[in-house]
Amino acid sequence: MHSEIADATLDKVKLFTVGFGRAGDETPVKGSGVLIKYGPLKGILTCAHVVDLLSKQKQPIGLVRFWREANEQFGTLDLSEVVSYEFGEEPWTSETGDLAFLCLPPHLVGNVEKDGVFLDAEKNFAKAWPDDRSLIVVDAVFGLVQEFTGETTRRGSTATTRLRGVLTPGNLREANDHGVTLACFEENLADLPSSFGGTSGGGLWRVHVRKRDDGVFEAVHHRLIGIASREVLETPPLIKCQGLGPIKMLLEDAVHQQRGTS
Repeated sequence: MHSEIADATLDKVKLFTVGFGRAGDETPVKGSGVLIKYGPLKGILTCAHVVDLLSKQKQPIGLVRFWREANEQFGTLDLSEVVSYEFGEEPWTSETGDLAFLCLPPHLVGNVEKDGVFLDAEKNFAKAWPDDRSLIVVDAVFGLVQEFTGETTRRGSTATTRLRGVLTPGNLREANDHGVTLACFEENLADLPSSFGGTSGGGLWRVHVRKRDDGVFEAVHHRLIGIASREVLETPPLIKCQGLGPIKMLLEDAVHQQRGTS
């Protein structure tokens, strides 16, 4: 039953998730992000420290999609083509702010919308929680994990690296508008990575799942409640996340700045 609930949760949140990576690099995984739209803007919500890492790369970064069987690259991201908005200052921390919004150019927006989905941030912020107490509540972070990345294979000048997205459920701690902490389930310790490197920028989701009359589990309500930004290697591990307050401030600032320059 647990795997079926996880599958129903994953089927929903993977539609809004992308990964950043470059096959053949010593560290192929560069971070994760959430596809999001707010007002007239569409782009990727991630961490400021992830964007800082991407900006130091000498070549465009591959965007990885999770909504097909293989985690295929569906395009490349050249930071010279996007406008980046950030919340927080270096050195970024969970407490002082670690968020970024990458406003995508039209050609990448169109590429994503062929089969991916931009989360409507305004609806996400406003939607009410279900009042059906029979629903199963799942709190989980979804993003790439470097430790679970496959070996790189090469054919001629082409390098291929299989990247893996991981859904990590847990219990919420210290949850407020500024930040949220996800404590991984102790019963999952044997399957957890020693580090969640690569998950930064991935979404923290609350998903409500129900069991239909035919016995199949389905997600009936989902809400983004944070962006993973830092890990604390305790037992169980903790994933620190930026809360909805900073996310709203960042997106509002991006729209304001866009209107000021248009």
